[in-house]
Amino acid sequence: MQKSSKSLGLLVAMGATLIPFGGGGNFLEAHAAGAMAIQQQDGVCTGTVVDASGEPVIGAVVRVKGTQTAIATDIDGNFSLKGVKKGATLEVSSIGMVTQTIVWDGTPLKVAMADDSQTIGEVVVTGYGGVQKAKTMTASASVVNMGTLQKLPLTTMAEGLGGRVAGVFTQQSSGAPGEKTKIWVRGGSDVLYVIDDVVLDKSQGEDFFSRLRPDDIANMSILKDAAATAVYGPRAANGVVVIQTKRGTEGAPEITFNQKLTIMTPAYRPHVMNSYDYAKTINELYFANYEETPRYSNTELAKYYMGYLNQKGYNREDIRKMVNDEYGVNWSLDYINELFDPYKTQGADIENYYQTYDPWTMFNHTQPMYQTNVSLRGGSDRIKYYSSVGYMDQEGLSKTFNYKQYNVVLNTDAYLLKDKSLKFTFNINGNISDQKKPGNGENVFNTVMYGRNMPDRPAQWTTGNARNGSAESLLNNGFNNTDVKRFQMNAALKWNLPWVKGLSATASINYTTTHNMNKKFTYDQENVYDNPYSTTFSTYNPENAQLYQYWYDYKLTTGIFQLDYSKTIGKHTFSVMANYQSQIRHENWSSQTKKGFATTLAPQEDIGATMVSSGGSASDWGSASWIGRLTYDYANKYMFQYSMNYNGSLSYSPDKRWGLFHAFSLGWNMAEESWFKKFVPRSIVNEFKLRGGFGLVGNEVGNPFDYLTQYTQNGNRVLFGSGMTSNVGWYISNVANDLQWSSSKQMGAGVDFSMFKGRLNGSVDTYLYLNKGDIMDMTTDMIRTDILGMPNIPQINAPYVTNKKGGVEVSLNWQDTIGEFGYKLGVTYSHWDQITTKHTDKSTDWYSKTFDTAGTRYEFAGATYGLGFKTDGLYKSWEEIYNSMISYNRAFAPGTVKLVDLNGDGYADDYYMTNSPGNVPLTQYGFTLGGSYKGFEVEVFFQGATDVTGTMTSPFRSQQDYLWNYGQYGFGNAYLPSNGNTNAAIPLPSNSSRAWGYAYLDMWQFDSSYLKLKNISVRYDMKRYVLKNVDYIKGLDLSFVVTNAFTWTKSNYPYKNLQDPEFITTYHNIYGSGGTLGSYPTQRTYTFNVVLTF
Repeated sequence: MQKSSKSLGLLVAMGATLIPFGGGGNFLEAHAAGAMAIQQQDGVCTGTVVDASGEPVIGAVVRVKGTQTAIATDIDGNFSLKGVKKGATLEVSSIGMVTQTIVWDGTPLKVAMADDSQTIGEVVVTGYGGVQKAKTMTASASVVNMGTLQKLPLTTMAEGLGGRVAGVFTQQSSGAPGEKTKIWVRGGSDVLYVIDDVVLDKSQGEDFFSRLRPDDIANMSILKDAAATAVYGPRAANGVVVIQTKRGTEGAPEITFNQKLTIMTPAYRPHVMNSYDYAKTINELYFANYEETPRYSNTELAKYYMGYLNQKGYNREDIRKMVNDEYGVNWSLDYINELFDPYKTQGADIENYYQTYDPWTMFNHTQPMYQTNVSLRGGSDRIKYYSSVGYMDQEGLSKTFNYKQYNVVLNTDAYLLKDKSLKFTFNINGNISDQKKPGNGENVFNTVMYGRNMPDRPAQWTTGNARNGSAESLLNNGFNNTDVKRFQMNAALKWNLPWVKGLSATASINYTTTHNMNKKFTYDQENVYDNPYSTTFSTYNPENAQLYQYWYDYKLTTGIFQLDYSKTIGKHTFSVMANYQSQIRHENWSSQTKKGFATTLAPQEDIGATMVSSGGSASDWGSASWIGRLTYDYANKYMFQYSMNYNGSLSYSPDKRWGLFHAFSLGWNMAEESWFKKFVPRSIVNEFKLRGGFGLVGNEVGNPFDYLTQYTQNGNRVLFGSGMTSNVGWYISNVANDLQWSSSKQMGAGVDFSMFKGRLNGSVDTYLYLNKGDIMDMTTDMIRTDILGMPNIPQINAPYVTNKKGGVEVSLNWQDTIGEFGYKLGVTYSHWDQITTKHTDKSTDWYSKTFDTAGTRYEFAGATYGLGFKTDGLYKSWEEIYNSMISYNRAFAPGTVKLVDLNGDGYADDYYMTNSPGNVPLTQYGFTLGGSYKGFEVEVFFQGATDVTGTMTSPFRSQQDYLWNYGQYGFGNAYLPSNGNTNAAIPLPSNSSRAWGYAYLDMWQFDSSYLKLKNISVRYDMKRYVLKNVDYIKGLDLSFVVTNAFTWTKSNYPYKNLQDPEFITTYHNIYGSGGTLGSYPTQRTYTFNVVLTF
């Protein structure tokens, strides 16, 4: 309760600072009086149409019922309809929203529209002030339904996109508090992020995007092909995420309070073998592998059996009889009692060394998360404002795992001239995050769960001593904390030039900065005992206490000058945008590591006795762009768009510095043709648009100033001259590269349609990318660096198409009502693939044509091996082994790996290109089912992925003998002589000399396909019925959401109950962090949400 009150107090204090005061008067009273003072013209109905989050709805149709009198809302959601009588009934409609019926009472209207489907939104934000109706959009783009995301307990924005937006793929990296979810667009990971018209560097953009709160976002558009992204130039080859934060609206101040309370538990539960069963299984495997002696003697087995019986509740006498009967050891009761005494056995007693203690239960797996957002929005006809403060507290399974985040947004729009021709916009967007981890980070899980070969150590010694190596000790051993402060400020002036109607000029400047500080302190565990009978703590060695600190600063300044012109002549509408953008970036970092801390109470660098290392660097980068865009449509029937970006970068020499990237696209809405309307009733097909485009975009390969030879100081002093003066020595660290912009030719085509009076909406896209100019080293024909003694091989752009990528995307949505019951169904499907087309201009394969990767996925897959031996499951019988090819001593028993003899020579020497998918899904899909009735809404969302490859960790391959410490979890998914499961995912566990652990086998890459019941949500709109007569409450929504409810995998998935298949599984040994088993588990959450607006 104390933490909650502090959080609320902080939010109130921050919110108070964001309320715009002026003129010394009471702000709320002034605006309320101003709103009441607006006079309505006789016979002219005016108003504003907004969505559920208060954002303007562009293009909504306001019609006088029963007449042809109608008008569409403008870019601010406003309308003015002449010739309306007081008391007339108005119908307000917009695609994807519930039609509203209102009786006009002669006063200005504010119509709030509710979402009615998951269809692609009608308005696409294309950036640089561009807003385009989806109906006239000729490029491939998707609009994210922010109303849906705002209801979910998202810790990062990307969490809610996978399976909901066609062409967008997501994967979780960890379930630890504060970890981000990775996003790919059409398989590309270098996604560009644009927030309030400011183009951010990819790494910083991803961070800013991840830390935004859904409550503050008005519109999110995903631009996917060159026709949509070319305007952003070379950094947009892999797609663009365009964000517009919320802005103020005219009217009395409106306060919205959004509170989420979430309970988190792991999404899966590992099942460990008991110690006795593990010991017996190891002996079974030793026998199957022809080991000379068993791993555990009868005496040891008898002790594990005693531990098993003791935990079953048997008394000592019963234990004695059962052990003697089973193993014939003939032990007395006195001896049995001694074996349970830790002081007599001195490190071999039954309860501390021979029983079973599930490591999973040593962690507290239920934690809360609090998310709070308070916003204030309103304004007059001359100034509008939106401000919000947000707070998130995601607790982990100990006090050393935690993530806190604070968000602030302030957006202001003001008209500076009486005729409203000059508009000033000022935006502030900032967040502070504090991520805490133990000293060893997520490796705590690996150590506790896989630190021993069987689960035979308690959380605490039975004598009451704290155990060295326990979960509690490791969780509280040091820290690894990261503090990040991000801030973005944007100021702009837009002038609608009075002498040319439709022409405007905009100048803006943006400043973005990030400060990152990581501090990691590790040391020997304190106040713990090495064994149950110890009387002194474990040894603390000051030399093992090490403190690492890292500081990083980032500054990006962006200046933009832009001209916009739009005009409508009859049925012809066109718009032109011309823009100049300049960006300057400065980065610097420094780090220092010291050791030798006599105490852990003061982890400061100046207290460390010995400097281990230190370093630092600074860099500058600059870019300039000339940008243009032309759009045209005729009667919403024929459409055309051309966009270009002429970009210069300091990464390239002056003669190669500038690159032109451009694209065009066409659209044809057949449903607007007279002949189409004649043959196809409007009630069946009301939109059928064909579109296609071609563009040239690229990537900025290389680093700033790579075209220059670079020098570095030598750390040693050099003596020069007759006086032998000590000087700093310099040496060449990097020979200049000869690089320029890489390029990507992108072609795409699609169809958008709406049928059955808008009940069915959908789109289908297909695309092909040809990528050229990737980085490659100069060949020995060009330069011999070994002879010249160069420190590196200079790099050039590959002079050919190195790979091609293509795919297909489908989005379908159906919504309808039966009486007061509404229902909806949404489906998305996305598939992509990429293959290598050429490596060099001649063959570089010196070993075998088998290794030729042309036409395969080798270079991008991210899987364990791009090539290997082909396997055909496991041997099922001795007869099958006798008739198999020779594989030395590895095909020695049923359950071992069966290889395929590709060349028929009878030997296991046949490599082939596996062409397996990578760890990023090639196919991802989602489908939504929803229903509503009298204010109640229920929705379930399924997400799945196929064509995705996981990586078998090295112990599961018996690269370490008998699955090493992973056997206690992995034996259940392995072939054992006792289970005879020749369809098992893991072959017969063996020692490393007999198994194929170090060999390249295609079965070490497994199918990670999955289907998840991702979200279950229940919502009730209290305002619609219960509070409809309470004027001062504008809205009250109550909802309950479950995420990661259930997961289904293939039957032979080797990591069942050990890892979420959505987790990025890229690493194949026990030491890496990219997919290693034992990382912080992904979470299942239960969230209660209250949204109150007044």
